[in-house]
Amino acid sequence: MTLKEAVELATTTLNSVSDNAKLDAQLLICHVCNIEQTKFIAHPELVLSDHQIELFNSAVNRRTQGEPLAYITGTKEFWSLEFIVNKDVLIPRPETELLVEFTLKAISEIDTPRILDLGTGSGAIAISLAKQRNDCLITATDISLQALNVAKNNAKRHGTKITFAQSNWYENLIKEKFDVIVCNPPYIAIDDVNLEKYVCQYEPNSALISKNDGLQDLELVIAGAVKYLSSAGNLAVEHGFKQAEKVQSLFNQHGFDLVQTHKDLAEQERMSTGQNPKMA
Repeated sequence: MTLKEAVELATTTLNSVSDNAKLDAQLLICHVCNIEQTKFIAHPELVLSDHQIELFNSAVNRRTQGEPLAYITGTKEFWSLEFIVNKDVLIPRPETELLVEFTLKAISEIDTPRILDLGTGSGAIAISLAKQRNDCLITATDISLQALNVAKNNAKRHGTKITFAQSNWYENLIKEKFDVIVCNPPYIAIDDVNLEKYVCQYEPNSALISKNDGLQDLELVIAGAVKYLSSAGNLAVEHGFKQAEKVQSLFNQHGFDLVQTHKDLAEQERMSTGQNPKMA
């Protein structure tokens, strides 16, 4: 069986579970054969070994069951970087790059900026920032030791220096002041009808689901931020596309200035930010 034939068969199989079955099939064949997509495109006539066919069929079967492609291949691209991912961490999404973009703007005129990445997961946000600004002093936390191990491996892989700490939000942090606090917390309500069943089935629920209609962790992050922000320091949080008004209210309730919401590439209200009031 050639690469092209294998992908064509898999595409038909994956149509029931994927919006882009052909691309999924191509990425799976490249993963199994350890080749780049360019080689697949240039040489679709290459013949698979029996072992490769077996591995490919197994991968396609996993994808057919709804398992995310990133967990099967073990990697996911974010900010043009490749990150190791597994079931201990949330798969980085393109909309989360908004947090990186905002943070880079916020620190553009700060020498040796101090950044806190709460709930770092795979470390995608912290590492992306470190790659853009190698003078940053970044602390990245997560309540999960397993997630921190993934983040540490990614930091080593990308040659970045980040301080990692196990903490439930601010619980175990010393009273340090940061120029920016950035966070993609759990913000999905338990009964959210928009949550895809496969997301909830495979990705860590602790990184997805939050009580109080998805707002509990957002409120904890926003409420605790002022104690850890420098004068005029910024907080940026990702949230659900229908939560902007309530999240803005939380920012205002806890005394933030310059509160605003930002849209992602799909024109969904996806991130809100606020600034710690300047000290007199």
